[in-house]
Amino acid sequence: MGLDTPDPSPAPAPALRTVITNPEGVRPQSSPLEPGKAPLAPDPGKPSLLRRPCMYLTRFVKSLPVIFITLIVSWSYYAYVVAVVLTAMVDNVLEQVVCAVVYHCLVIMFVWSYYMVVFTPPGSVPPSWRLSKGDVDRLALAQSEDEWKNILASLAVQLGCTVKQRSVQNAVRYCEKCLCIKPDRSHHCSVCEDCTLKMDHHCPWVNNCVGFHNYKFFLLFLGYALSYCVFIAASTARYFLRIWLLEKEADQELGSAKYHILFVFFISILFSLSVSSLFWYHLWLVLHNRSTLEQFRAPIFENNASDPNGWSLGKLNNMREVFGTSMLLWPLPLQTCLGDGISFPSRLPLDCTTYHSIGQTLPGRPDTPSRTLINPVLGGGQQVMVTASQARAQSASASCEVTTRSDTHSAALSELSGSFSPALSPDCRVTITPDSGVTMMDKVTVLSEVRLDNNGHAKTVMVAESEPLTELVTGR
Repeated sequence: MGLDTPDPSPAPAPALRTVITNPEGVRPQSSPLEPGKAPLAPDPGKPSLLRRPCMYLTRFVKSLPVIFITLIVSWSYYAYVVAVVLTAMVDNVLEQVVCAVVYHCLVIMFVWSYYMVVFTPPGSVPPSWRLSKGDVDRLALAQSEDEWKNILASLAVQLGCTVKQRSVQNAVRYCEKCLCIKPDRSHHCSVCEDCTLKMDHHCPWVNNCVGFHNYKFFLLFLGYALSYCVFIAASTARYFLRIWLLEKEADQELGSAKYHILFVFFISILFSLSVSSLFWYHLWLVLHNRSTLEQFRAPIFENNASDPNGWSLGKLNNMREVFGTSMLLWPLPLQTCLGDGISFPSRLPLDCTTYHSIGQTLPGRPDTPSRTLINPVLGGGQQVMVTASQARAQSASASCEVTTRSDTHSAALSELSGSFSPALSPDCRVTITPDSGVTMMDKVTVLSEVRLDNNGHAKTVMVAESEPLTELVTGR
């Protein structure tokens, strides 16, 4: 009887593993950020292969307005030069030459300024204004709003960021998306996904933000577009009337060119109406040194004062800030603006009572003491009674002297005036004289005062403990 030996079975083949490699190579890993060093910009990373078609499609859709403007200008060139100058003006050579020269000058300046707006970056925040990862973590760990403001202020000083503008919370302006301190007059554009220097608005017709470096080009584009449309409409108006009134004769003289003349006249009229309002509005903004965003919300400065004219330097200096000092270069789409887009001169100093503009100091409003209204007493007609002698006496001295209109309440009023100490309100105080229908009761230890600040706003203030009368009962 033999031993059964197990039949050796073949060993299982090792499982194949498929390794997927990036055909573009290994993506370099980002090195850890050194402490205290600001990043260049938040890098979203290279888009994946699945997201690239969507990204290209988005860029194409954003470019459609620019393509549309290019096609309109190209067709208008053919319509005016061929249909109007070479066909409709064939009988008048002088008119042909003059109109052709003026038209080509306008179309060259119009196209030049337009594509300067499209391809000139408006300006972004420099890398030195961006916070490091450690600084961002410090901001995230702030326990209160005051601590968050103090950290931002210290970081601005540490990075050398000199800013005059503040947020509505009276803090240094900070962009949580770009992780940077915002320079004056800069804002974050949600379309460009970046903070733009002196941002005016994002214009879809140029597929770009209108900011510090291309604002002059945008104004020239509007001006030349308006001149271009008005010139075409004015030089084709009489041919439009001839086609409209004498249709049969126009068919013989112009042929198929009449349709181009009709359409170019209508389109030039429509575009001139729409561009005109936009051009005059932005010209007004330049004269007052404001952006579109600042026109809707006035900037707030470090003294917590909101002034829509805080950046204004006078109309001529406002024009020079955008167009440069040489007036000969104003009509040309060349970079001549003044400044760096980071800091701007302001007419508001730290003291909000005076204004500075081009080396001239205007007299500020004198400081007025706060007026205090203590325990107002209603008379029989439900009106507050105040004597003129009280206001004069209290403005001349720090103590409060009460002048009564009724001898029956002289003792009680002397007690009332004696209970008020000058420490409660060192400013000018107006004390109310009671009417005859008022009964004075017990005393308490807490006072509330209604004060008018320097801007004329009423504020209720709780003052130190004292022994004024607390309850006033109006007699019936």
